Amino acid sequence: MYEGVNMYNKRALKYMSVLMSVMLLLSGCKGDNTEEKKQSENGQKIMMQMRIPNSLNPLEAENISVSDAFSLCYEPLFVLSDMMEPEGVLARSIQIADDARSAVIMLRDGVLWHDGIKFTSGDVIHTINYLEENSHLQYADCVKYIESAQSIDPLSLKITLSRPYGQIAYSLTFPIIASHNLSPNETVVGTGAYKLKKYLVSTSLELERFDKWHGGEAQCKEVSVSVIRDMQTATDAFNTGVINATTGESFDLQNSTPKTTVRSTLYPSSKYEFMAFNHKSRVFSSQAVRAAISCAIDRSEIVSEGYFGAADTANAPLHPGAKEIIAVSEGVQYNLANAHELLFFEGYSFDEKTRLLKNDKGEKLSFTLLVNSDNQNRIKTAQIIKKQLFNAGIEVEIKELSFEDYKKEIESGQFEAYLGGTRIGNLYDFEFLLSENGALNTYGYTSEYMNLALSAIASSPSKDSLSDAVFNFEEVFSREQPVCGLVFCKDTLITGEKVMGKLNPQAGFPYKNISKWSVK
Repeated sequence: MYEGVNMYNKRALKYMSVLMSVMLLLSGCKGDNTEEKKQSENGQKIMMQMRIPNSLNPLEAENISVSDAFSLCYEPLFVLSDMMEPEGVLARSIQIADDARSAVIMLRDGVLWHDGIKFTSGDVIHTINYLEENSHLQYADCVKYIESAQSIDPLSLKITLSRPYGQIAYSLTFPIIASHNLSPNETVVGTGAYKLKKYLVSTSLELERFDKWHGGEAQCKEVSVSVIRDMQTATDAFNTGVINATTGESFDLQNSTPKTTVRSTLYPSSKYEFMAFNHKSRVFSSQAVRAAISCAIDRSEIVSEGYFGAADTANAPLHPGAKEIIAVSEGVQYNLANAHELLFFEGYSFDEKTRLLKNDKGEKLSFTLLVNSDNQNRIKTAQIIKKQLFNAGIEVEIKELSFEDYKKEIESGQFEAYLGGTRIGNLYDFEFLLSENGALNTYGYTSEYMNLALSAIASSPSKDSLSDAVFNFEEVFSREQPVCGLVFCKDTLITGEKVMGKLNPQAGFPYKNISKWSVK
């Protein structure tokens, strides 16, 4: 009997022991889950960086990283889609007049500013006027063709243009500021997915989710934007986990050794790289010589070796992503046979001894190519061009200068050719580069045919008419070769391994869908 009781007690004790272990295990799991949830919530923060902002007003931003950070708080009327076409953000639609001299913009309903006040057409007009009154700002060029803006009602406005410009929607990508915010340089009042929580001058910009955002609820509760002074410091901050999202503009990907896995996402940019010819020089006054040099350059090698694949080949400044507007065209392709034929009819022939082309006066076909020494992509590109053109019988001497000296030589017109680049603010506005009085036309190019082609683009009010005008423009460009286009660069969005969600960066807007990101 006592033995039976002892057996029972042993079994009971064993059962109680197991039960206690299970309870402790469950308790432990519960504790772990709570702690894990707490850590998860604490980790729901995107950590970015920017340079020191000169103002909290996004229109005053002087650095791309600052503009990128402010894009979380402020929104434009349009952004560019995957097909490089205007996609409404604060705007629902735009209707261009048949004469391309005016447009009516319909705005999105139900949009609130971070302080709860409704967004209206008055805010858009206020922003346009602000840019027109401050012509030194980087976004001022976006409104250069706007003569006036008038409200039709709270959700629509009419803009009148100073000249025909059917592609005005491509220019309406600047951030809209609130007309009722009397201190835009000191306070942040936007319509974006995130609003200001706290700003520590020269230290950080702390943002929190805007629960009444018209786009829904952002995944992450907070975004912390560290103020970092230079690329090396930004790179170090990413490598050590201080930040988990940045762009190639502020990150040295080639010389980086991060402790975590890096996710690099290439996306289109509007940065066009080209070789400019001095049309006043003896060599480049010939249209055939310019076209021949363009034919003798293999741009695919420039993409792979000069830009490590982060670019698309391009001769004319037509963005390769705009497939619905730009017809499939061969344009100027790498073709040594065509290059030699063009030069033969210009009186050039091979000198068997030097393996260079010479004219009937015995003058070799050669030129000096100017490049700024602080741009490694261009230096590598210059070396590739030198090699390729030598194979075509053309001698190139590379001249590397500091950026300041490089700029001075270009502005003075004392060059034969140079490698340059520009961001094209409006994808179809090339007048700054190709018109006689264009700001970047430092190389003396003039052409009535080009003027007509540019005018036709500007006067096109529809997609079909624009496509026809662009086709004609490309033909004129390929024939006259005002500059030798090389590539459209790609930008890079760089995120750490804990940043989750589909990344969808677009030209000018690397954090376009940041509301859908999460951090594990």
